[in-house]
Amino acid sequence: MNPPPPAVWWVIWGAIVAAFFVIFGAFETAGLEVAVPPAAALLALATFAASAVLRFLWLPRAARAKKFPLFVTGLALAEAGGFLALLAGPPWKTPLAAAAIVMMIIHIPAFIRRD
Repeated sequence: MNPPPPAVWWVIWGAIVAAFFVIFGAFETAGLEVAVPPAAALLALATFAASAVLRFLWLPRAARAKKFPLFVTGLALAEAGGFLALLAGPPWKTPLAAAAIVMMIIHIPAFIRRD
């Protein structure tokens, strides 16, 4: 199975990043605070670590047909860590949200090329 064309990768990346900003902004605007134990921060860090492993260790070595699922999984893990930042509470919310943005930026599909 051939991976989708580069435009599809960019559209998916843009949609996931935009969804993160919309949802995070909605929570911030509404002033919703959720009382969750600090384990949410640790879980967010774990998703960031898994996302980085996918991006820097597995994705470059993957066969052409397997790159797309790894890309989507790594990007989704980065976004999930950002949503966990919402649950982590005020001391952790901003740094974890910034980390989520950085993790989504490293998944910019600039590594793809037409074969």
